[in-house]
Amino acid sequence: MSRTGSEGCGSSFSRKYRQMIESTIEKIIEQEEEKIKDLAERMYRSVNDGGLIYAFGTGHSHMLVEEIFYRAGGIAPVYPILLSSLMLHERAALSSKLERIDGIGEAIISDLPISSKDVVVVFSNSGSNSAVVTFADRARKRGAYVCAITSIEHSTSVEPRNELGKKLFEVVDLTIDNHVPYGDACVKIDEIAVGPLSTVCGAFIINSIIGEVVACFLRNGKNPPVFLSSNTPNGDEKNISLVSKYRHLIPFL
Repeated sequence: MSRTGSEGCGSSFSRKYRQMIESTIEKIIEQEEEKIKDLAERMYRSVNDGGLIYAFGTGHSHMLVEEIFYRAGGIAPVYPILLSSLMLHERAALSSKLERIDGIGEAIISDLPISSKDVVVVFSNSGSNSAVVTFADRARKRGAYVCAITSIEHSTSVEPRNELGKKLFEVVDLTIDNHVPYGDACVKIDEIAVGPLSTVCGAFIINSIIGEVVACFLRNGKNPPVFLSSNTPNGDEKNISLVSKYRHLIPFL
């Protein structure tokens, strides 16, 4: 059997998908770069003053929380809020229902020591469900500086699913738009949309922020608390020292 047809189909989609990723990231750089730098400066000041960076997301957005936790090239003082019932690996359809239950965001934050020293980043493409909206609202009321990484196009196209009747971008201090289109999937094959953008764009945004945080440390003559790959010389030694320093604040370490 000839493989020419399948290879041609795959390469055609890959090119279109790459174009959408590149054009979306270019929009992020052009329109969100100053916000990225501003947030990084706040994160630097928070960490330098003994605060933490809390990160929260449900569904596929939880991957962005893991992206900056205990990560080669990432910084140590990141507190990941990872609740298995709001992820996908136990029961995916149920997790979608649970994140819409009013009160769940308040219940989550009640178990965390978030304070005015901290910066909180909430990831949600739609920015409409109760878990992320009420969590962000309560974190801000505690005095934390709260940022949303979300799709403004998607969020403004749907109704809020939470007791506050608001979207995520309406309850935070800063919103960084991921410029992902409504529905997330960005390439159509006939009338079927495929090729989601929110994960790759979200990872680009949050890693750009972390890079700017490290730059802030260096500009101020301080040693940034950056993890190395454990599979490099001195990686284990460096990482163990950071884990020892922050484990009393971040139990997941």
